[in-house]
Amino acid sequence: MLQVIFSFFLGLVVTAFVGIGVNTFYPEPQFSMGGESSWSQWRLTTSIILLICATAVMLLSLAIADAGPVLANGALLGGLFTMIYAVGMGVSAGAQWSRFAVMTAALAVTVGVGWWKFTRGRRPSVEVAGTTAGALPGEAEVRLSAVEAKLDALGRALRD
Repeated sequence: MLQVIFSFFLGLVVTAFVGIGVNTFYPEPQFSMGGESSWSQWRLTTSIILLICATAVMLLSLAIADAGPVLANGALLGGLFTMIYAVGMGVSAGAQWSRFAVMTAALAVTVGVGWWKFTRGRRPSVEVAGTTAGALPGEAEVRLSAVEAKLDALGRALRD
């Protein structure tokens, strides 16, 4: 449980680090009357910078996956939270096509990294002696069938 909390907290700290870093090196424009276009451009540019940073952090999480799952998952969460931050900034930008391009890139990166993270190294199930693909061997199959029957009966009882 402590590892999950640490990974989550690491993700939040990474997001704060990236957000503060972006705002430090690319600060908000000064407020002026009628300067909405400068704010819209700043939001769009900030969204793109955050998207690039989020992608880098997510790729870093894939690179350090063998070093340990806690740090890798924390970095992945940090990239995901930063991506959410980038999407939020992009949604508030005014330019429709640019905003759509940022959202498309965010979607592609998120799906790509998720696919790589959760399917890499997975092998289709193979036949084990005496069982078919996906079936459990021996007593486990009988026990699972009994649990399924009890759950079905419980479901019918709750519906009635």
